[in-house]
Amino acid sequence: RERGDRGGATGLEMGKLAKDVAWCDKELSRPMEVLSSALLRCGRRTKRLGLELGAAIAPFSSQYRLCRYEQMAFGDRRTALKKKMEARTKADGRAAKLMINQTSMKHMGRYGTLERMETEAAMMDEFATEAAREAEEVAMRLQNEVARIGALRVNEWDSSMKVIASGMKEACAENAAIWESALEAFKREFPDLTVPMAQHATIVDGTNNIVS
Repeated sequence: RERGDRGGATGLEMGKLAKDVAWCDKELSRPMEVLSSALLRCGRRTKRLGLELGAAIAPFSSQYRLCRYEQMAFGDRRTALKKKMEARTKADGRAAKLMINQTSMKHMGRYGTLERMETEAAMMDEFATEAAREAEEVAMRLQNEVARIGALRVNEWDSSMKVIASGMKEACAENAAIWESALEAFKREFPDLTVPMAQHATIVDGTNNIVS
């Protein structure tokens, strides 16, 4: 769009210059008018291409902004796994402690302490089970969301790339036609003008073959 704006502004200035020159030299102002018209048309087409590309890349921009939330989702997954591991470690420690001291406490008649340890071990095991369930839920949500976003990106990005390629191809063809018509206008105004054509460079490749 910026290129189109600059091209259009240059075309406007060239048009003003052509009008000023026309007062004293009509013949000199004519090529300026042709150039001004080509610049304006090319600028408008380039600006339109910028708008089309801006709309076509919207899915890429939106998905880029979503990357932050995806990182947060994976962070939640790591937190859930850490919580699961810590809860299971504590539960296994309490269970091992209960198993080691269970027989001796029965012989010593410390049934109250034994009951309290059994209650704590059961609670820790329940916490570990709940943490594992939450981690599994987070994993399932994350997996489903990654699959959904992946499928969405494939569809949207494929369509967007087709629109971008088609838009650029069409714009390049139209801009080429604009400048070709400007060249034809120059030739009509100045039939004696010789326009140098682009020459093909002759290149010798590694096999001593001449490539034009």
